[in-house]
Amino acid sequence: MAGVFLPRVYAQAKPVAVIPFELLNGSIVLKVKINDYPRPLRLLFDTGADGMAVDKLLADSIGLKISRSHEATVVGGSMKIDVSQGNTITLEKGFQLKNQGIAIFPQMSKDVDGLIGNKMTQDYVVKVDFNRAELSLYSFDNYEQEKGSTVIPFTIPEGLFIIPGIINVVKGQSHRGNFVFDTGANYNLICFRPFVRQNKLLVSGFKSEYQTSTVSMGVNSPTFNGNSDSFSFANTPPLQNMPVTLMAGGGQNESWNPGFDGSIGMGIISRYNFIIHRKKQEIYLTPNHSYNYPFDFKLGIYIFRFNLKGQLEVQGLIAPETQDTLARGTIITRINDVDVSLFLKDAKYLDGLKNVAPHSIIRVEYLKGNKKETLSLPK
Repeated sequence: MAGVFLPRVYAQAKPVAVIPFELLNGSIVLKVKINDYPRPLRLLFDTGADGMAVDKLLADSIGLKISRSHEATVVGGSMKIDVSQGNTITLEKGFQLKNQGIAIFPQMSKDVDGLIGNKMTQDYVVKVDFNRAELSLYSFDNYEQEKGSTVIPFTIPEGLFIIPGIINVVKGQSHRGNFVFDTGANYNLICFRPFVRQNKLLVSGFKSEYQTSTVSMGVNSPTFNGNSDSFSFANTPPLQNMPVTLMAGGGQNESWNPGFDGSIGMGIISRYNFIIHRKKQEIYLTPNHSYNYPFDFKLGIYIFRFNLKGQLEVQGLIAPETQDTLARGTIITRINDVDVSLFLKDAKYLDGLKNVAPHSIIRVEYLKGNKKETLSLPK
């Protein structure tokens, strides 16, 4: 995964605001206040959305006034939503974003209170530093690319940042597409149904490891998940043997046409510190300390991923919950008596685990509070 990143001379700019963020299950969460509502809210920073959104129950509690209604596109389909205009958003340290629109959806993720989209990039250069867990805002004036970063050009149809990419689902079969730079997607890469159908990706020799579904604002779409041969986007080196999610047919998505081919998600994005310069239509990427971490992998009914602290955690489930289910975000300390820190130091340990015979029993040691407990599960 190593690549060459060419430096450019730049002038050091000073931020107008530096906002700390929380990393929740690999996603960027900002603490904000809306208007005079007293409770601080936790909103997902989602560049795959062009505005802010909360669900109806929270909107009623805040007292948001409906300005208009319209049809909104979500992953896999569309729905009618209400919009409240003219709101004031206060980030930590008192920095305010004024005259903001907020979309009101019937339901949203239960992990956070809503999402804050990419609107702030219209007024500021936005920098996300995962090493410091900080989001910084800069004036556009004289801001230059940071030393050692790679330039990723993008277009902005429909208010989203679209990047060209090449996916080889299987070796020797390259497919060019246009993908959203999407910090709200908890995947590495998801290919949407029209792109999957057009290029016959599910019948191209792709080996699915498991089936699940993606849910966006209540719209559910089935997916097939497995490893691709490689994926590259814009000026970045190819990512080899990378997990990919392919959207299957079902419900609204057979007639859904978003105008782009998928989303580059946090499984890839979080490997870089990044800067979005909307006026230049450029994203600047600098590999951070997690760049060479292994990709997420499946064991039993669980998907595991290394977080930015180098800890192995439960990323999600691929089967209905049972009484022994590990909660999302649970920290794993050992697997089959091997300390998980060794997975980062030497690929042979993780490769050995992946090559364990099917239906073998895997022993997983995990943290529950301050105690270590062990769970046995079939591979």
